[in-house]
Amino acid sequence: MWFKRRKYVPQLPDFLALCERNYAQLNRYLSDDTRQGQSTVIQVSAQHRYCISVSEVARFTTTLQIELLDEQQHFFRPHFVVRLYHDAQVAEVLACQHISRFKARYDYPNLDMLLPDEKRQINMLLRDWLKLCAGQGYINRELVFG
Repeated sequence: MWFKRRKYVPQLPDFLALCERNYAQLNRYLSDDTRQGQSTVIQVSAQHRYCISVSEVARFTTTLQIELLDEQQHFFRPHFVVRLYHDAQVAEVLACQHISRFKARYDYPNLDMLLPDEKRQINMLLRDWLKLCAGQGYINRELVFG
């Protein structure tokens, strides 16, 4: 007999806490007068550099693109689209790789083979990337916003 899998139920307080921490970490890379088109590069290792660029600035939101700048890496090039909501002080991943418009919960299995908590997982991936940058990355000061 097959075991019955319990449906994933999003834990909103935990998810919002994750998004708040990501917002605080991403704000370290932004200036007070952030403008569309600005970018900064974070060197994580001798081979890996990431670019954070501002793709949209609105009254209460800022949208960022985060991508790996590695000419050697052709198959897997991490790429995030993240929106910062300044009034709520949260950051949310809008897209990662080829996936966008994440649902709060997915049935499993599904055609795209997304996890039941894919939205949470992708925001945790951003959290882990930000920890990597904070732990061993450094900013090329000539390219910092402003």
